[in-house]
Amino acid sequence: MVTDEGRVKVLDFGLAKLVEPDQPNGDASTRTLQEAAPKTDEGAIVGTAAYISPEQAEGKNLDGRSDIFSFGSVLYEMSAGRRAFQGETKLSTLSAILREEPKPASELAPAVPRDLEKIIQRCLRKDPERRYQSMKDVKIALEN
Repeated sequence: MVTDEGRVKVLDFGLAKLVEPDQPNGDASTRTLQEAAPKTDEGAIVGTAAYISPEQAEGKNLDGRSDIFSFGSVLYEMSAGRRAFQGETKLSTLSAILREEPKPASELAPAVPRDLEKIIQRCLRKDPERRYQSMKDVKIALEN
């Protein structure tokens, strides 16, 4: 979403769920009901397949670098006009995340600046050690 001031805000990474209250009344606000909240098994993959990091797809421990991969996926889609990783099914999308490199964004959208393309590529590296290590690092790269 783009605000009136031109700021871009990511509103949903596919995990949020809006649920109406059981008994609507004037005082009740829309909320997520505890009994309606999804229950997940340990090691279950939660999220939209196209934005899941390789380590999440493999059921490994996650840290902030997984979010950097997901951010890179969103940035790629915003820049190139299509998802970085896509398949016919969730499983084929996860396979693409694990095994394929996305086309350079500039091949799909020639107006994408080379510096932005390099930032996206670094965010989307399969190995978390080779990605930016914090969103602060990503922010600095985007500001330069």
